[in-house]
Amino acid sequence: MFDKDGTLLDFNGTWLEPYLQASRYLADCVGDPTLADRLMRNGGYIEKTGGWQCDSLLASGSNEQIYEFWSAEMGGLMTSAQIARVQEIFSHASSSYVPAVENIGKILQALKLQGMKLGLATMDDELNARGMLQQLHITDYFDFICGADSGYGVKPEAGMIDGFCAVCDLVPAEVLMVGDSPKDLNMGKNAGAALSVGVLTGAHSREELQLIGDVVIENISGLEALIQANTIS
Repeated sequence: MFDKDGTLLDFNGTWLEPYLQASRYLADCVGDPTLADRLMRNGGYIEKTGGWQCDSLLASGSNEQIYEFWSAEMGGLMTSAQIARVQEIFSHASSSYVPAVENIGKILQALKLQGMKLGLATMDDELNARGMLQQLHITDYFDFICGADSGYGVKPEAGMIDGFCAVCDLVPAEVLMVGDSPKDLNMGKNAGAALSVGVLTGAHSREELQLIGDVVIENISGLEALIQANTIS
């Protein structure tokens, strides 16, 4: 089971600009130039380093959680039209996705050739996730796709992995959870996955992921070696 943002995609390369664009749009709406920086900073962005606070909202929250938080930051003044525009900005990010690794299709194909079932579980909306897979021409590799709006709950709850298991006739102990955030790794733990594997292509450091994950690798290109080395059975 793969997370999307920060795992299959380079997190900052894909999402930093849409977040900045959306926060600036909202600042313009209310005529407060300082709002954009506040929305980003309070959402977890560290401008000085270009990094993110551990497990922060913008780094690992759902779109709905972001809308609610930003609305609260605006004093509850975020209108339905403004939410629709932010949704549009996030959706348009599908035209500029940056893969975590260049050979992402070959990596997924190699895993499929070993007889594995592949799932995608994201805190983004499912429609956006499917758009990303289509942009990268990797949709057909996935047996299961879900987002925060798909009805399986949100991370770090176990529901997305439970749904993957139900659809693909698996049990959690047969699942390898791969993600870039504590929420991803804790979802694996909560579901009883065989391993929770952290990757460093997202918003969190090796040190942060090692506190929770069973294994931390540079990126998803290390998965085949991990499996071949019999780290998992």
